[in-house]
Amino acid sequence: MTSKALLRNGLCLLALFLCVTVTSKPVWAQQSTSFVVADIVVEGNERIDLGTILTYLPVRTRDNFDTSRDSARALRALYDTGLFSDVVIKRRDANILLVEVVERPAIGSITIDGNKKIPTSELQASLRQADIALGRVYNRSLLETVERELRRVYFSAGNYGSEINIDVEELERNRVALDIDINEGAIAKIQHINIVGNKSFSEKTLVKLLQSAEYTPNPFSSRDEYSQVKLAADIETLRSFYLDRGFTRFEVDSTQVSISPDKREIFIVININEGDRYTIREVNLRGQQDIPEQELLDLIEVEKGGVFARKDIVRSSTAISDRLGQDGFAFAEVDVLPDIDDESKDVGLTFVVNPGKRVYVRRIIFTGQYKTKDEVLRREMRQFEGSRFSPALVNRSRIRLQRLAFMQSVSISTPRVPGSDDQVDLEINVQEGPSGSFSAGFGYGTEGATINLAFSQDNLFGTGQSMQFAFDNSDTTRQLSLSIRDPYFTDDGISRTVRAFISETDTSNSEAQTTYLSSSRGASVNFGVPLSEFSTFRVGGGYERTEIGTTDATPDDINAFVAAEGDTYDLWNLNLGFSYDTRNRTVFATSGFVNRFNVSASVPGSDITYFKAGYSFEFFYPLSERYTFSSTVRVDGGAGYGDYENVPFFKRYFAGGVRTLRGYVSGSLGPKDSEGNASGGDFRTLGTVEVIFPPPFVEEPGATRFSLFTDFGNVYSDYDDFDRDEFRASYGVAFVWLSPVGPLTFSYATPYNDRTGDRIRNFQFTIGSIF
Repeated sequence: MTSKALLRNGLCLLALFLCVTVTSKPVWAQQSTSFVVADIVVEGNERIDLGTILTYLPVRTRDNFDTSRDSARALRALYDTGLFSDVVIKRRDANILLVEVVERPAIGSITIDGNKKIPTSELQASLRQADIALGRVYNRSLLETVERELRRVYFSAGNYGSEINIDVEELERNRVALDIDINEGAIAKIQHINIVGNKSFSEKTLVKLLQSAEYTPNPFSSRDEYSQVKLAADIETLRSFYLDRGFTRFEVDSTQVSISPDKREIFIVININEGDRYTIREVNLRGQQDIPEQELLDLIEVEKGGVFARKDIVRSSTAISDRLGQDGFAFAEVDVLPDIDDESKDVGLTFVVNPGKRVYVRRIIFTGQYKTKDEVLRREMRQFEGSRFSPALVNRSRIRLQRLAFMQSVSISTPRVPGSDDQVDLEINVQEGPSGSFSAGFGYGTEGATINLAFSQDNLFGTGQSMQFAFDNSDTTRQLSLSIRDPYFTDDGISRTVRAFISETDTSNSEAQTTYLSSSRGASVNFGVPLSEFSTFRVGGGYERTEIGTTDATPDDINAFVAAEGDTYDLWNLNLGFSYDTRNRTVFATSGFVNRFNVSASVPGSDITYFKAGYSFEFFYPLSERYTFSSTVRVDGGAGYGDYENVPFFKRYFAGGVRTLRGYVSGSLGPKDSEGNASGGDFRTLGTVEVIFPPPFVEEPGATRFSLFTDFGNVYSDYDDFDRDEFRASYGVAFVWLSPVGPLTFSYATPYNDRTGDRIRNFQFTIGSIF
């Protein structure tokens, strides 16, 4: 074909294209027309209401509408919303503007299958951040966005081999369903980590600091699994490590991450520049303070001539802020200005203190409680409305609230009062745990068959009072008890506990203890008087009537006692006690300690006169956010007075079992009677060392915990017979569950210095108090 023919055909095609373009939508006369819009009519919309469309349309009634100018503008405005796949604008008779639309489908459902590592809720949250959610408009390009977002989530978690398949199903009412099928693939494992540029510390030392680690065959370790988030945290760990050791100019020059072709192996190279080590040239304090300057200087842990350490600077700044907060400067600012001299390799530090205004608490607002009365929470507060704000008092208030048995969690925020720079509100959000339970059941435990009926309420009618009723029937013991405690019997915090009980014991069914029968009933009332924020004095008394019976297996010493003193004893008891408690919680404490000392004595006029005294110390120290170290020491002793030398046999101390020394049969340790059974003693020592931690893979420990422990101790006839070489000990693992029927305690222990004749029971469990 000649060039002229080609040119002629091209001109014909161009003329045809222009003809079609001129006659395409919107449908107007070819010449420009203009009219005043009398009304606007929209057709074709199903989900999108008329008002929304008119909002986007840049035309209103009584506007002068020029077809050549305004039609394109109106089309563009509606298309730009992304809500419509087609728009036609026409002019009807009587100057009516007709807008015909075809809506894009909406997302009616999103289904995600195949995900195991990342929860569905987390994937859905990521899609929502990318504006992909139910009710949003769907178009084909959305599929690429969905796939890209999900791949981003899985790549950040190290799943580079993941595959995303998306099926689109049309639904009624112009909707679609997105069915997302995920093949997560294997997590890429870190094969090698190389740190380049280190001079002062070995690569082995630095690699040990990282959360990431090279491949290990241990199936329970996830340190060798690569993730971008973990690597970013490792970079900050390296930075902190060097800055805390004087390397002020430390930098991470680059980080290279390479992946094998099969996307299963990761190789990491971290290039660092250590710089030089810097020392402290001088330390200065500037700013206005109402607190003596020397007092603030004493809080600074940075010393002249010492190595620059960022952690010491941060700790010093925090200490100054906390000290200012004690005087009501809640929003004090402490800025640290470094003056770095690269020639002398030293740094001058200036702590600039701006205390601001003293802050007062305007209101204290409680939220989250659904049962507890407001006054029950307010009486635990040590920070008051209208008083100067104190972080220490706020923290103590939080601890007192979370020490309540029916409180699961407590969080406190201190937002500023709008329009005021010296007032805050205390917003306290509480989450109540279960405060009551009722149970009835039959079971078999390490002390034989049991039948129990129990009711407890730690927050009776929302007043903070507690009531416990229990009936237990086992092979050895039948007991019925009722107790009621009012923690604020008086307005100044004196508590009162009233208790009544009936108990019958038949130790002939016990496999370890001396044999006799007893029946006791009694009642007591005790008061707790707070002496300080942490210390409490307790005083009370009660009456108890005990009847003793014997069998053919009862040993001679008990038969002789009953023959001489009779078989019924009326005892009037006086109870005194003192405790000093700094624990952050009364249940599952993680920090603090508690000292307890108590004395119980039958007063003159009782059928038998004796006293018992006890001391216990419990210590809790957080090793990390999940692990707590705990140790307990307990010493108990007693003796008779007046006409009696010893504690009566039915009031003696025993050891062995879940509550005292695990791994040994309950009550089996200590002195033996003529039949070879444990007869108890007047002196007892016990101790426990354990590491407490929540169940694996559980972020919030809640009502369960594990512990690795060692128990030790024994029972002796009296203090003079104490011999540390006679200690028994065990080690093992324990599990505690605060169940609706009461605390369930399970343990598996192995004795490691038992003697011939000791009765061993490795697995033990019980229902009841864990304290």
